[in-house]
Parts: sequence; C-alpha cells; structure tokens
Amino acid sequence: MSTEVLLLALACGLTLLAYMVAINAHGPTRLSLSYLIATIMLAGTVWCIVQYVNTGLDTKKIEELRRLEKEKRLAEERALSTEEKLKNKERLIRVAHINKIITAGSGYTTSLINIELQDETVDVDVLLGRTSEMKKNIDQLNTEFESVPIQDASFTETVTIIRDALKLLTEAAYYYRLYYQSDDSSQEANRERVLRQRARAAYELFQKAGTKVAGG
Repeated sequence: MSTEVLLLALACGLTLLAYMVAINAHGPTRLSLSYLIATIMLAGTVWCIVQYVNTGLDTKKIEELRRLEKEKRLAEERALSTEEKLKNKERLIRVAHINKIITAGSGYTTSLINIELQDETVDVDVLLGRTSEMKKNIDQLNTEFESVPIQDASFTETVTIIRDALKLLTEAAYYYRLYYQSDDSSQEANRERVLRQRARAAYELFQKAGTKVAGG
C-alpha cells in the first residue's frame, strides 16, 4: 500500500472520529464548533481523495499516450525497414539486369575485335549467316536493355554509358556485314578498320559501366 493511500485512510479515520465527537458533543456552542471542524475535515478529505483519483487518471493517460507513441514509432520504423528492404531488392534486380547486359555486350565486342574475317574454310553464305546471327543477337540485347526501365538516379550515368556502348556495338555489327559486300580490297580494309574501332570503343564503355556498377 502506498503512502498516499495510508494518508487518505488516516484522514478518513480522523474525519469519522471528528463526527463521532460532534455527535457526542453537548451544548450549542460545542456542538456547532464540533460539526464545523468535522465538516471542514470532511471537505478536506474529499478534496484529497478527488485529487488522488485525478492524479491516478492523469498518470494512466500519460502512460497510455507514451505507449501509443512508442507503438507508432515502432510501426514507422518497421515500415521504413520494409521500404528499405524493398528498395534494396529492386536495386539488386536492376544491378543483375545491368550486369547481364554488360557481360553479353562485352562478349559480342570481344568476338568482333578478334573475329577472323577471311575464313577460307567456309563459303561466303556461311560468313553472311554469321553476320546476320550477330546482328540478331545485338538487336535482342538492345531490346532487353530497353525492356526493363531503370529509374534509379544512381544508375543514370551507367545507363547512358551502356546505351552508347550498344550504339557502337550495333554500328560494328553493321560494318561486319558490310565488309562482305565490299567492292574491292581497299573498301574491305576500311570497313574492317571501322568495325574493329567501333568494337574496341564499345568494349571499353562496357568495361567502364561494369566498374561503375561494381563501385556502387
């Protein structure tokens, strides 16, 4: 039992005792004075009880408000944590998509840089078929790159680099096919030079993009 409750119990006891004295008092003056004192004590006791009850209610309200505030804060933290996890997951998906493009693009550029254009073991139709296959693969890579929108601001520069690399790679594939449609050896040499230049430039851009992705 708390000290406040003991004091209130004591006040109630004294008030009761005061009324008992007033009841047993004799004479008008003594009777009036006894009842006056008892009434004042009763009023004081009632006031103390009301104050004690109100204080208890205020304490409960404060505790309830604190509890609600804590629950609200925890809910906000959980919401932020969930949102952060979702953002991280989406970022990982974007990174995987970008890395896939970079890996494929680097592979195609390496093939064009090192390709043996004068392969005398196969017919021209086969060589032209290879150029068509390369163009098809690069077109698919471009389509795949554009199919997933990457809206993360941190990837803006990387996306621009990859787009430039794909443009160069597409041009290299164009000159790859154009090489077999040359009219003379001079034209062949010029188209081969452009082909390999575009392929090397695209390869360097893909490597630069890969470095940026790896660096976060």
